[in-house]
Amino acid sequence: MSRGAARWLWLVLLAALLSAAPAGWPQESPTLDSVLVEALDRSAELYSLRAQIEAAEAMIAPAGALPDPMLSVGLKNLPVDDGLRLDRDPMSAVEIMASQEVPRPSKRRLRAEVQAREVTMLQARYQDKRLDTIKRVKQVYLDLQSLDVQIAIAEQNRDLAQDMLAAAEAAYGTGRAMQQDVFQAQVRLSQMVDMIISLQGKRAAAQARLNRLLYRPAGQAFPALPPPTLTSVPIQADVLAPLAEQNSPRLAEMRARVGQAEQSERLAAEGIKPDYRFDLSYMIRQPIEMSSMGGTDMWSASVGINLPSVYRRHTVDQEVKATHAGRVSAEQEVEAMRNEIAAMIAEMVSEVITADQQLSLLDTGLLPQAEGALAASRASYGTGRGEILDLLDNQVNLFNLQMRRVMLLAEREQNLAELEYLIGGSLIHREGGSDAQ
Repeated sequence: MSRGAARWLWLVLLAALLSAAPAGWPQESPTLDSVLVEALDRSAELYSLRAQIEAAEAMIAPAGALPDPMLSVGLKNLPVDDGLRLDRDPMSAVEIMASQEVPRPSKRRLRAEVQAREVTMLQARYQDKRLDTIKRVKQVYLDLQSLDVQIAIAEQNRDLAQDMLAAAEAAYGTGRAMQQDVFQAQVRLSQMVDMIISLQGKRAAAQARLNRLLYRPAGQAFPALPPPTLTSVPIQADVLAPLAEQNSPRLAEMRARVGQAEQSERLAAEGIKPDYRFDLSYMIRQPIEMSSMGGTDMWSASVGINLPSVYRRHTVDQEVKATHAGRVSAEQEVEAMRNEIAAMIAEMVSEVITADQQLSLLDTGLLPQAEGALAASRASYGTGRGEILDLLDNQVNLFNLQMRRVMLLAEREQNLAELEYLIGGSLIHREGGSDAQ
């Protein structure tokens, strides 16, 4: 084998290995785990939700508490024609009154439970946002990993195109090839350079997306990332759907909303029952001049109830009707979300299985065949028996298959990230039906 052919074969094998599992990446490249920790720690959305949870928890006790008591001080029964004096009429007095409204205990308990459901909803929303952040970071990280490998493959193929151009120029110089061969090789080299420019632009955009999720400056550079690897996990739609039913924060939030609507309906129905009001007053009276009447302090007490049945048709019944409709709506939303999640899980599982089959075909058939065809056409062209178009076609065919494998692998792993979000936990260690992490 000639020195040039040996170099070509080495470059082809290197590009194939690079597309499968390239090694030797910089040690300082951020790992996915470190990026996830940073994203979760810096997320303003998660911080906001934690603050909302704290605020909602603090409101549980006030929701079930008694209203504030009222204290009032006033003057009673003062004659207006005698200087507003307290010692002219036995009914004149300074009155100090305290009052307390006492809603029924069942109403206070239900109000506290409604607020507690609000806390549960916010906690589920927090978990959903956390899982969504993890999913988005994983998917953008995979984009960067894939683009780094694609750029490396494109650069290797650019070098191959340069060597093909040199071989075509050498053959043309000795009269073994036409000028068209040189032109075709130049076009292929330009296409490879254009591809590298395009991929670098896509990487810059993906880098900006990841910086946004990490709350970093948009232009902050990321070093080359380690290549994506194939995650081997057992996935079946009929196994993952029950896991989503148990662990999905979105379903948990909606079920909490249903519970809140049920408590609100019960609270509205309690409106037909009266509440209580207690009043206690103390009157300070002055002695009356030239009279034995007056001067004795007095106190009084009273108990009252409201009469909700008077306007029941206009208030209580309508409130019950409204809260019942809200509960029915929340229940239907749970069913719709359950159906949507099950469908999305089935779709993601199907795409992952299809990707596995395509990757297997690429690794065991298409890529080895394309590598062999390129090596054979390179050897033939080097001896003057082959055509430049055959060499170029074999080169671009191998390049497309290598790029296809990298993109398939990244899409597969991104679909797994979507599945983890849908089921509410990790897909790792799923055998035996373990709970979501």
